[in-house]
Amino acid sequence: MCVSVCVCIYIDERRVEFPQARCFFCGTNHISSESIGLSVWVNNTECSLLAVNRSMSSPETDKLRDVSDTPEEPTPAKKKRRYTVKQYMVLVGAWVNLYMCIALPSSLTVIYVEFIYHLDSSRANAGLVVSLCGGMRGCAGILAGLIVNRIGAKWTIFLGSVFTSSGIFSSCFAPNVIVLCITLGAITGTGYSFINVGTFVALGDIFGKKISNLSIVITMARPLAAMTMPIIIKFLMDIYGWRSSLLLLSAVNLHICAFCIVMSPDKKKLPPIPQDVEDTSSEVDSTKPEKKPKKFFHLSVFNEKMYLVFMVLLTFLNSSYSGATTVMVDVGVGRGFGLNRTVFVLTLRALSALCSRSISAIIHRTKCISNISMLCFTGLSQGCGLLILSYSINYSYFVLGNVIIGMSGGTRNCMTPAIIMGLVGIERYASGLGLTTTMTGFGEVISGPLAGKIADISNNYQLSLFLSSMISLISASLVMLVPAVMFWRSHCQKKEETTENP
Repeated sequence: MCVSVCVCIYIDERRVEFPQARCFFCGTNHISSESIGLSVWVNNTECSLLAVNRSMSSPETDKLRDVSDTPEEPTPAKKKRRYTVKQYMVLVGAWVNLYMCIALPSSLTVIYVEFIYHLDSSRANAGLVVSLCGGMRGCAGILAGLIVNRIGAKWTIFLGSVFTSSGIFSSCFAPNVIVLCITLGAITGTGYSFINVGTFVALGDIFGKKISNLSIVITMARPLAAMTMPIIIKFLMDIYGWRSSLLLLSAVNLHICAFCIVMSPDKKKLPPIPQDVEDTSSEVDSTKPEKKPKKFFHLSVFNEKMYLVFMVLLTFLNSSYSGATTVMVDVGVGRGFGLNRTVFVLTLRALSALCSRSISAIIHRTKCISNISMLCFTGLSQGCGLLILSYSINYSYFVLGNVIIGMSGGTRNCMTPAIIMGLVGIERYASGLGLTTTMTGFGEVISGPLAGKIADISNNYQLSLFLSSMISLISASLVMLVPAVMFWRSHCQKKEETTENP
């Protein structure tokens, strides 16, 4: 009996083996096709084959030869699922999180009137509560990005849920507007920022580059919340009052804690390592360099010029939008349209934002229009809509202006996560998204009280809406200059290179 060893490896699922192997005892070469072998797997590679060859037959070798000669049946390829069950649960949880993030800030425009009459507040102070709740959702974005890098997206969402519930609950007992600015504005808005940033970072970790398509679907929760929550809040206020309505919302926000459980990526399961290979693998692993710890904040995002330009222009566009929407209910009531008809207009505005996201999804898949062109178009349309609202005495023009700004705002908010992902990359996505939401949040905090202050001075909202429209139009015009400036710089650089190296 001759015992020999032949080497067999797999390359691209094809078996490649050496034709001969040398015997341990007699030193002769034997054809490996006549050998019967047992394989040992190390790190998913069949690296050795113990072959047995003998001229005389025996029951043991006959059994082995019969087994080796039988061709292996090809295993049918399993169809890969597009998404797993856990990923579907993550999508549902992200949808609920974004719905709750916009539910209260959008419905505060309805309670804005109650703040003025029941708490004896000025329009500027009442607008400050609404602006702080929506603005701190953005201002605390950089803080949310830092916390995500430190403790992870899942626990950041959990922390945000605790902040929002406690802030809304304490707002039910607020004696004046100053306390509401702290509880309903600062604390609640900060919690919504944690939920918002943590949700998008969790989606980026779990789905990777697919977030550009998923963000279009997930962000549809925002216009749905803006479309349904004002009606729900108005219904609850008619029955329980605004304080008890906030108490119910604080209980609803606690449900976000349940959805944050699945907001974590799956750990890759490694194949089991045999015992005889454990010692060698440990030696190899010891030579590998240690993994670098995650950065608390990526300062390299400030080197991306296009990202900085996008962030500044987005801040101006969102500020003009939030300043107008903060006072929109009081505008409709002051012009004699009534509270119920004005709330219905808010629903139409949210419905138009929902439809615009579907249109932007088609444009994003076809890639027929660049992101800069889409951003410019949303700014121009928003400026035109605000200009119509500033001179709208008729109810039909009031509806038309709200529909236009709803479509422009929905398209822009839908594009923002995908644009940031493309500008800074997935590694710096948390830092880039946090910095952008912080800058836009500061603009929203300033725009609401500023619009109310201008209305207190002029005794109407016409000047505030007109200034908001001008800011939108100027920002959109600056967006149009960005491609021209980039083209001119590249042309000058090429011209200098040709002059230096003729």
